[in-house]
Amino acid sequence: MYQQIKKGALALSLSLCCIGAFAQKTITGNVKDATGEPLIGVTIQAGKGGTVTDIDGNFSLQNLKPGDKITISYLGCKTQTITVGNQSALNIVMQSTDKSLDEVVVIGYGTMKRRDLTGAVASVTGDKLAQNPVSNIAEALQGQLPGVSVTSQDGRPGGSMSIRVRGGGSITQSNDPLFIVDGVQVSRIDDIPADNIESIDVLKDAASTAIYGARGANGVIMITTKSAKEGKAQVKYNMYYSVKEKPTTYDTESAYDYVLRNWSYATSYGDKYGTNVAKYFGLGSENGNHLEEYRNMGTHNYQDDLLSSSHAWNHDLSVSGGTEHTKYYASVNYTNDKGSLKDTGFRRWNVNFKLAQDITKNLKWNIDARYSEMRFQGSQFQYATSSYAYRPIDTPLGVDDPSLLGMGDANVDPKYNPVSIYDSYTQYNTHNRLRATNSLTWTPIKGLTGKTELTLARNWREQQTWDDGYENGYNHATLVKSNGYNVRWTTTANYAVQGLGEDHSLDFLLGNEVLASKSNSTTFNGYGYPLGWDMDTAFGQLNMSHMESTSLKDTNKSEIGTPNHTLSWFGRVNYSYLSRYLFTATFRADGSSKFAPNNHWGYFPAAAAAWRISDEPWMKGTQDWLSNLKLRLSFGTSGNDNIDASLWKATWISETTEVDGKLVNTFRPGTMMANPDLKWETTISRNIGLDFGFWDGRLRGTLDFYWNTTKNILMMVPIDTSTGYTYQFQNVGKTSNKGIELALSYDIVNKKDWGLTFGMTYNFNHNNVDELFDNVLADTHTNWGSQMRMPYYDYVIRKDNPVGLVQGYKSLGFYTVDDFNVSADGVWTLKDGIPDNTVCNYSAGCAKAYKLPAGQKAFPGMYKFADVDNDGTVASNDVTIIGKTKPEHTGGFNISGRYKNFDLNANFAYQIGGDVYNANALHDMMGNKDTGFGSARVSELADCWKMYNVDNNGNLYAVTNPDELRTLNAGAKYALPYCEYGLVTSEFIEDASYLRLQNLSVGYTFPKTWMKPLGISNLRIYATVTNLFCIKGYSGIDPDVNTDFNAGGNGFPTPNYDYQAYPKTRSWTFGLNLAF
Repeated sequence: MYQQIKKGALALSLSLCCIGAFAQKTITGNVKDATGEPLIGVTIQAGKGGTVTDIDGNFSLQNLKPGDKITISYLGCKTQTITVGNQSALNIVMQSTDKSLDEVVVIGYGTMKRRDLTGAVASVTGDKLAQNPVSNIAEALQGQLPGVSVTSQDGRPGGSMSIRVRGGGSITQSNDPLFIVDGVQVSRIDDIPADNIESIDVLKDAASTAIYGARGANGVIMITTKSAKEGKAQVKYNMYYSVKEKPTTYDTESAYDYVLRNWSYATSYGDKYGTNVAKYFGLGSENGNHLEEYRNMGTHNYQDDLLSSSHAWNHDLSVSGGTEHTKYYASVNYTNDKGSLKDTGFRRWNVNFKLAQDITKNLKWNIDARYSEMRFQGSQFQYATSSYAYRPIDTPLGVDDPSLLGMGDANVDPKYNPVSIYDSYTQYNTHNRLRATNSLTWTPIKGLTGKTELTLARNWREQQTWDDGYENGYNHATLVKSNGYNVRWTTTANYAVQGLGEDHSLDFLLGNEVLASKSNSTTFNGYGYPLGWDMDTAFGQLNMSHMESTSLKDTNKSEIGTPNHTLSWFGRVNYSYLSRYLFTATFRADGSSKFAPNNHWGYFPAAAAAWRISDEPWMKGTQDWLSNLKLRLSFGTSGNDNIDASLWKATWISETTEVDGKLVNTFRPGTMMANPDLKWETTISRNIGLDFGFWDGRLRGTLDFYWNTTKNILMMVPIDTSTGYTYQFQNVGKTSNKGIELALSYDIVNKKDWGLTFGMTYNFNHNNVDELFDNVLADTHTNWGSQMRMPYYDYVIRKDNPVGLVQGYKSLGFYTVDDFNVSADGVWTLKDGIPDNTVCNYSAGCAKAYKLPAGQKAFPGMYKFADVDNDGTVASNDVTIIGKTKPEHTGGFNISGRYKNFDLNANFAYQIGGDVYNANALHDMMGNKDTGFGSARVSELADCWKMYNVDNNGNLYAVTNPDELRTLNAGAKYALPYCEYGLVTSEFIEDASYLRLQNLSVGYTFPKTWMKPLGISNLRIYATVTNLFCIKGYSGIDPDVNTDFNAGGNGFPTPNYDYQAYPKTRSWTFGLNLAF
């Protein structure tokens, strides 16, 4: 009986097992998005097991039984749960949510999802930047980010870019943002290829920047480069080839206009000068009367000899992959950008290696090493950009003797050919940087992560400048070598508090950072190398110079930089309640050696709060159309220690002096007096922002209002010269920036085969100098014209105005015939109420041509300026503000489209307001005394007032008859260009507004089914045109220009200054993106 029962139980057990085995099943499926495209990498979870979809969106799950739950999740999509029933196959369509909320944003010493941010952070992906193939990634940022403005120096290869976050608060010190690359501070970002970038995040308010304390006042640009990832080895190759058109140059005078103007001006300067110019060109009855023949003569613009089309190459190769415990990434990039100006260019090598290794389960080691080499070629650009002024007529119809033009002989003499002069100068500037970061990350318990990073960096720079002596009669070699180091050691501890339940979230960050840097330089000047030596020979034997001139002895100067050290402690607390109420508090203490001992330490607190309104229970009725609504508030402080470490202490100047026939190094006190009480420039930031999204993020954006105040502004203050010094840096001012930022993105269409997206940014920034102490040295000057330029100080700082003011004379055009009463005996008397002009120094012949009342200076055609003080006479005290260079409205917009395998991207940038200082035009409008004889000018001078005409005999005469003078100048637009020195007038302080199509790109991605048999995972080809057009009102070439931000050389800003700028080009780029 027992045996029968045992056998029956065994049979029943086997039967149940068979039934269970029969009930288990395999389910296959496919996952697509709303457009019907397969989704790769979708997580499929069932119980403790799971899988991910393959490249075609397929998956398979085994050993499932009815009633089991399958969870399908994917970034940016709503999670779905399906209960297993009788089905054996699943076709799943994922519905998108607001993807932007799940974006991971890089913040100071950590990361955070965008939905949890309390500060103002703008982001752009590396893929979007790569759509604009440029050598400097700063250029690709233009118009892409709210609150970020980018201005280019000009069109030179490798030229600098000015980046400002919310305007910048300093006046004399740096307004550059802090650049952080993979957690490490760097001085510039032009050595990072766009292909290497994963994302760029810009921290704008104090809630975000205070964690960087003394370095965060001007905003923080966080660049994350591509890194090691788990998976099969993947090889990527990206390349492009650009063809750059010959740049646009200034239109110049016709041969006839050039000859007649020079003859007229020289005659006004003096009869003998006019006679000599007439002889040179063959003018007048005594010299063959050739004037009319010049109407049919062409001109030679020497810019055409120096400028041409050019090209650029870029190659980027990367390898990445790894296992669960070991991951690697390596890349090499090469860029060669040939300049459109002869013998100029930019070349860059960049190598990067990253390795992530799991030493144990909770201990990880990472290394990030990067090397870059950049080489800039070219100098003395002014000889090329101003070369149109030289000898436009190759064969004058008179006596080709340059000496006839007196001091103007250099404008026509073959030995002053600008091409030859330009060719005589050569400069190579090489920058090498090596940086390596080692880090250990330890997770001893759940929620606690400790990390320590050590970064060591070295940099070397060598500048070789060679003058072969063509212009000066002796050759000259200059070698500048510098080197420096940077050390960074950072230790952080992050703890996410455990056991608080689902309603609460609390985490802490504590950290310590030590920074050290130093640089040294040596400069050697050698004069008079043996005849026939070229640049390579001279730099191979620098000590072989043999200049006999006592005023040009070889010099050797060495500078040992001041070591900079910073010790910092910082912390941050993030708290969330119900994931709706978010709070952040940050504090940092920085001790810097750049300040005196009694002001070493600065303390920078900040706090922020955010309210996710859309997650409130009472907002459930809006979920069909409102996907995100978050209100943010922040307040805090940050500092600016990006200053010279010597400003607070006494400095000495080294000199080389000859004593008893020997060169001796001596030292003397500098002109700057020490200030041991120097303090930090501190920025107080206030921000209120709104993040919003509609229809699952189809329309999304941010709106921010901010008010930044920077106090303790450092500026130069004159002191009593009896002290032995002339000035001292003191904390004497305060500035503010108030603004609005808007960013929008709208997915207009998102179908399977096609889609269209529109995005835009708008920035309004009002800059103001709130406080400025008396007697502050707040004026600076440019470098065009002569020392006699009126006014000499043309850029000024004034209280209750923005930084970057231009002062000069407000133009009212010119005096016309109708401004005078002309008596029967030919006396030209100004009418009542029309002020005289005493500031213009016209050539003597102008006043002699017209009979003027005693004391009157004005005559027909002279500049006419506003009498600002209403005293009846225009004089130097009528100088007034004529330009504000800071624009208040900037931004950009972009359109992205796709149709099947084709893609289209168009990026626009715009600026509304602000002024550009057109010094090129102002320079050409001055006579420049007799040194101007023979000089060609821009074509606008044909529209200037004329005081001379040619009679029937071909001779020149001054027109003094009112009716004839009125008729002669019926179409005149500008004043008579005979003033001997430069005048800063509002006429050419012009509107800097523009709309530019930055780039237009069309691409095609080959179908994966074609590429898969070839082992290719992705192949895209594209064509891009850059700088396709620019709509502007500016009479110059390009309003987006900043030739020299420190033209006066004294640290004060000279923004939007356009003088002899390297011209920009339009480029046509063809490239491919290839992945194996």
